[in-house]
Amino acid sequence: MTSTLEEIYEEFEDLDRQDQSLFLLELGDELADLPDSARTDENLVHGCQSQVWLTVSCDGEGPDSYLEIIADSDSSIVRGLIVILQSAYRGMSARDILNFDVQAVFQRLHLQQHISPQRRNGLRGMVERILLLAARVAGQGAEDSKVETVAVKSTPQLHQTAVPFDAGLIRKQFPVLNHPLEDGSLPVYLDSGASAQKPQAVIDKQREVEERYFSNAHRGTYQLGVRIDEELEGARASAATFIGSATPDQVIFTPGTTAGLNYIAAGWGRRHVQAGDQILTTISEHHANFVPWQQLARERQAKLELIPLTEDGRIDIAGFQKLLEQKPRVVAVSGMSNMLGTINPVREIVRLAHDAGACVVVDGAQSVPHMPVDVVSDDVDFLVFSGHKVYGPTGVGVLYGRADRLEEMDPIIFGGHMIDQVEASGSTWAKAPAKFEAGTAPIVQAIGLGEAIRWTMDVGLAAIHAHERVLVRQVLEGLSDVPGLTVYGPGLEYRGGIVSFSVDGVHPEDLAALLDERSIFTRHGHHCTMPLHTYLKLSGTTRVSFAAYNTEADVTAFLSALRRAVSVLRH
Repeated sequence: MTSTLEEIYEEFEDLDRQDQSLFLLELGDELADLPDSARTDENLVHGCQSQVWLTVSCDGEGPDSYLEIIADSDSSIVRGLIVILQSAYRGMSARDILNFDVQAVFQRLHLQQHISPQRRNGLRGMVERILLLAARVAGQGAEDSKVETVAVKSTPQLHQTAVPFDAGLIRKQFPVLNHPLEDGSLPVYLDSGASAQKPQAVIDKQREVEERYFSNAHRGTYQLGVRIDEELEGARASAATFIGSATPDQVIFTPGTTAGLNYIAAGWGRRHVQAGDQILTTISEHHANFVPWQQLARERQAKLELIPLTEDGRIDIAGFQKLLEQKPRVVAVSGMSNMLGTINPVREIVRLAHDAGACVVVDGAQSVPHMPVDVVSDDVDFLVFSGHKVYGPTGVGVLYGRADRLEEMDPIIFGGHMIDQVEASGSTWAKAPAKFEAGTAPIVQAIGLGEAIRWTMDVGLAAIHAHERVLVRQVLEGLSDVPGLTVYGPGLEYRGGIVSFSVDGVHPEDLAALLDERSIFTRHGHHCTMPLHTYLKLSGTTRVSFAAYNTEADVTAFLSALRRAVSVLRH
């Protein structure tokens, strides 16, 4: 029989930090060993520095069923924390557990103040797992009642609530959009495809890091070092949850999408693409997902071939299947075109490409910030995206790789942190993600990205995507009555939150200048898609791109300013 909560309170009273740790070690000795059959990946608690397996047994189903917490860890101190949780929840039903204020227990024991940040994060992870399992038993969770096999990828998604989407309220969280311009007007920002604005929460998080606990990551075991490691790895866990990665170890921080694609082309491509091999991509790719493959093909004497498009800018699946008969080595496509707005059928592309033996690289710079992505369900080999397009900082991005693909990939930047052993005769590399993160990480930016991802998950990608479709529909309807205006890309069914167009007799740069006079900020030019513009026989286009903070009033203002500008430029 383990200690009661009152006995633990009595023992903990007036203990200093060192004595607390010693007492936790002693407390951990009371914990019963966990059967090997329960030490499964499904029962692992994510967010813990040590390994923790946690499940429950119950005497039935429903909110009045009594639960027993069964857990173990490879850390003796964490075993002590498990004993505290078991004592706190002993004799409780699922309903009781969901209503119990366990934070009060932590406060009375001073655990929040005296246990290291990494263990504190693990403590949160265990509590969240218990609450999830209790909710399942109580009938408040998923339909599957076999709670003992629930797999929690990471904690950020566990407390999402269904909050009605209100773009006006969301907009208020973005300081730039609420700061008057020189003429006193507020900006109508329609260039999120280039860079999204940041909510106050992200700005505050970066300031918090700089002001309260900045230090180098993965270097020091002192308090600031431990805290910065926890925050950085917490951001990695959030990114893993965001894209559906099975583990944070498959998430690599990079300087951005462009860097990530170059890492793959050089680190994986140089090793596996041989002379005569075929690389497939599309004419509609951003330069970042075109030029690296072009250069790799030239270097390796491979063949870069283009997947045909339909008239409305979608991938021609029949033409794609024809090219796959040549057994390409790589297929590189975007999740969403940054010019046409086309949402590509990634899952179908991956399935067909894998059947042909190809490695699939997805440029998620435009898709990941705007719609739900699941790399496991889609079975992508590699996916990349940038922080600054998902309401986060510049200078940081994510490269996701399937575990076997990361094993096949060589690092292309060498130095500290990424090594296993360095000897005068040679070096070996650490496992991913460290293998691909040489040197000092973009610490503040990565932690800011983690906050941006959590903010985005709280709002909900499905809700953002639905909202952006409303705005796109409004734009398309408004543009349809402008004489001489051509919209490029597919209809609403296949389009994300991007609309590019041209107007006969009106240069995009001139149009952008007149829109700017009305505080309407759009993008003009070739949008880093020169091959696509050449294919369409265009020198440039005007692009509007949306985000969660855009409103129908933004679209109305844009359409009004557009009609005025076209009238002025045509006369």
